[in-house]
Amino acid sequence: MNNVKFDNFSFGYTHDELLFDNFDIEFSGGEINVVLGSSGVGKTTLLNAVTGLVAHKGELTGVPDKISYIFQKDRLIPTISVYKNLDLILRSEIKDKAARREAIESMLSKLEISDIAKRLPTEISGGQARRVAMARAFLYPSELLILDEPFKGLDVALKTRLIETFLKLWSADKRTVIMVTHDVYEALLMADKVFVISGKPVEVIYDESITLDKDNRKLTDTSITEIRDKIISKIL
Repeated sequence: MNNVKFDNFSFGYTHDELLFDNFDIEFSGGEINVVLGSSGVGKTTLLNAVTGLVAHKGELTGVPDKISYIFQKDRLIPTISVYKNLDLILRSEIKDKAARREAIESMLSKLEISDIAKRLPTEISGGQARRVAMARAFLYPSELLILDEPFKGLDVALKTRLIETFLKLWSADKRTVIMVTHDVYEALLMADKVFVISGKPVEVIYDESITLDKDNRKLTDTSITEIRDKIISKIL
């Protein structure tokens, strides 16, 4: 998979003050790239640039045609069932109804939410809705997954379970992931490479590859605590 690369990226809400000015960053293909930074620093602007939602100067390369998203909010259509929410995103990709059903049922089973397929999004819990959002992202045949603070506001236990679920799904095909968060611990558990951005204009003030196997990675591992301390020292 191609790397997603920003070269001399510039963006500002006004001509007088640029949020990004000749900014460079490269996200590795087939890996989980996590961008850390404080609220308002410009993390979501990077994602919006990848998805073509903001006009900018500079060059952005390696972005595939098909992209999946997992947002802070689940963005499920409330008036149709969980199953129909998933079927909707597959209709243009899989014309055969039986094939779509097989794909959806398999994904629901993997996420242990087969029992809620016929329910409306308003009839399921927040954790179940997060799993449906995950199912939708992984069902769509994308090469790139965009995650915009997908675990924000969740309690620690639910967040931990959902991160484990995400990593199991991701390991099956290892799509390129670009995730933004303000949570250091999410980054430490999930990232192949972590970036910390800060400043006006924005700069990458720290980046680090994390090679420890994600299946057995613990926040108490020595190599993880060393990276944690470096990240915190940059953020504070």
